[in-house]
Amino acid sequence: MKAVIIYSRGKAWLNGKPHWEQKLVPHRHYLVDTLKDRLVSAGPFMDHTGGLVIVEVESIQEAEEVAKNDPAVLEEKFEYVVHPWEPLEGLFTKRK
Repeated sequence: MKAVIIYSRGKAWLNGKPHWEQKLVPHRHYLVDTLKDRLVSAGPFMDHTGGLVIVEVESIQEAEEVAKNDPAVLEEKFEYVVHPWEPLEGLFTKRK
């Protein structure tokens, strides 16, 4: 199944600073290293309010575990919500 993790600004977000000044490199490395070939797509919102991750997981609980252990969440730079997601047919191919 696919899940979407939506990140939004947390308590430790530096107001007035764009996402590239938030010291989010550990967040990016964590997602790439943890999700490896299960990461479908990810990126920041260009209005600097958070970001979105689309991931292939076995269960919604797996996506919750990824999100809650994200360094940016642990540092309170981000808050998150996780949703199961079904793309429109034909837009994303199923990973093998």
